[in-house]
Amino acid sequence: MKRLTAVAVALLVSGCLNSKPRVPAPAEPFVFKSLDLEQQDARGRPAWDLRSPEARYDITRQVAQARSPRGTVYKRGKANITISARSATVIGDGQAIQLESDVVITLLGKDPVRITGEQARWIPSKSLMLIDRKPAALDRRSRITAQLATYYLDRDLIELRGSPVLEQWEQKPKTPTAKPAPLRIQTALVDWRPEQGDLKAPQQVRGLRRDQDGQLNLTASALRGNLREGYVDLIAPVQVRDPKRKGWLNAQQTRWLINDQQLSSDQPFQGAFNKLRGEGQRFKVNLATSTVFIPEGCRLRQPGEVLVAQRCQWNWPSGRFQAQGDVELRRDTYQQITRSSQLRGSIGNDGTAVFSSPGARVNSQVTLPPPQKGSKQQTRSAPAVSF
Repeated sequence: MKRLTAVAVALLVSGCLNSKPRVPAPAEPFVFKSLDLEQQDARGRPAWDLRSPEARYDITRQVAQARSPRGTVYKRGKANITISARSATVIGDGQAIQLESDVVITLLGKDPVRITGEQARWIPSKSLMLIDRKPAALDRRSRITAQLATYYLDRDLIELRGSPVLEQWEQKPKTPTAKPAPLRIQTALVDWRPEQGDLKAPQQVRGLRRDQDGQLNLTASALRGNLREGYVDLIAPVQVRDPKRKGWLNAQQTRWLINDQQLSSDQPFQGAFNKLRGEGQRFKVNLATSTVFIPEGCRLRQPGEVLVAQRCQWNWPSGRFQAQGDVELRRDTYQQITRSSQLRGSIGNDGTAVFSSPGARVNSQVTLPPPQKGSKQQTRSAPAVSF
């Protein structure tokens, strides 16, 4: 059932009297003091409504021009989405509604989501809204922008097309555009369910994370996650690059806890920091502290040296790291083998790591080279030396 009411209707007629008018003066539109348009569902519950403090109605064209429209979309009879704009063009009794300027569509609930734009076409009978001018979707910490947003209201689905960009802040910004977001991810298309939070980007994604020490560049073949739960899964192959510090990471599927600023994977990976190469069975990166943890199967390699340990961690801005648990360091020089419960190190100016073991018991073994020809022969071969 549809109902269109007008209060204090005034028909404005203008023109001048002429004994022989050649062309009849066009009829002036009705001016309504208020506009109230409602739609009910099959069970008699409110489905949607649209109100305006003032509207002009063209009887011939059956088109109404409304000022400062406000609307509501209901779900099972309860308000679910609110709509506002500076102006609206209503065709018929609501077959289509064109919203213009400062369009705001708000998904109500515990953590409201706002979809904004400069122009939107609302087709209530199809529960469909097309935002084709500067669409943007915002929640507590995230914003997604694109060239076109198609919002299926009854399906809780927003299709974002035209190079959508996901931006994320550590805390809700007072003015999101005041400074660049620390995290920015771009892809070809995004499907997002704002009420449930599910997010999918089935094509290649490129990401950029900024901090005070530089930036990380990220690529993955696809992305899926849940913004309400605060995570996205980067689909393999995943690559992270740190151009400033000559660092890189190649990984399989990786989970990004975007609210907690953590990257982690339970699958093998390889990485590098300057001349130091590393690999392990799994990893965790704390982006807030710029620290990498390898909790299992740590293996570090640099020219002339190989270190293996149960677990490792390093801080890439400072270049310091430590290895713990059955640590073994092998050097090509004299085939030296050093064993300890832990070793520490740091990256020197030449890009290689220097290891030490402060306070830890160390066992080292070296093999002396054989004597050169012409030197005095020993009665027996030189054994390996341990200390």
